[in-house]
Amino acid sequence: MSIKLILIRHAESDGNVQKRFCGFKDVNLTQKGIWQAERLSYRLKGVQVDEVYCSDLKRAQHTAEIIFKDRGIDIIIDPKFREINFGIWEGYTFDEVKSKYGYGDEFNLWLENINEKINFPKGESLIDLNHRVMTELGKILKRDKKVNEDKTIALVCHGGSIRVILGNALNLKLKYIWNIEQDSTALNIINYYDHKAFVALINDTSYLEDWWKSGWLKEKRDE
Repeated sequence: MSIKLILIRHAESDGNVQKRFCGFKDVNLTQKGIWQAERLSYRLKGVQVDEVYCSDLKRAQHTAEIIFKDRGIDIIIDPKFREINFGIWEGYTFDEVKSKYGYGDEFNLWLENINEKINFPKGESLIDLNHRVMTELGKILKRDKKVNEDKTIALVCHGGSIRVILGNALNLKLKYIWNIEQDSTALNIINYYDHKAFVALINDTSYLEDWWKSGWLKEKRDE
C-alpha cells in the first residue's frame, strides 16, 4: 500500500509581487497567478486524485479551486497547513522590515543565524511550523494507511509549509529547508511506502514554460 502526496504551492499573489511578508495575512492571487493555476490544472488533468486538502488562506483556496474545480472532489480546508506566522513583520516588505519600521536587528539576527528556535517577533519559529504541519500531515497519512489501498492526496498550501514536509522527507535539519526552492504553483511529489518517504519531484514548474506570452493565448483562442 502506498500514498502519493502531491504538494502544490499557491499561485502568484499580490504579496509575492510586492515582496511582502504575508504569513497568516490574506492576499489575493494576481492575474498571472490565476493563469499559473489554470496551467497546473491542465498539467494534472490525467492524474487521479482521491483527496484534496488546502490551507484556509484565500491565496491557497483560490489556487485549489482553479486546479480541482472540475473533479467533483470536496476540498478539505485545514488551517494547520497555513504559512509560518511572521508576527509583526506581516504586511511589510523586506526593506520596510529592515529599516523603516525598526526591525533591523531582529531581521539581521534571523538572516545570519536562521535558527529554528528563533521566533519571528510575536510570530512562530520553524519548530512551531514543523510541529503544526507535520502533526497534521501525520494524522492524514495514518488515517489513509488504515484504508489499506493506494491513494493519491493533493495538498495546496505555502512555501514554508511545503519546505517543512520536503525537509522531513529528506531528513534535513530545519534550518536548511530554506535551501529548497518553491516557486509559485510549484509541483512536488512524495511517495510514502509504509513508513518511508521517497521524494520523486521538487519545484516543478515546467508546465509554465513558453506559455505566458504565446502558447497559452493560442490555446485559449482554440478552445
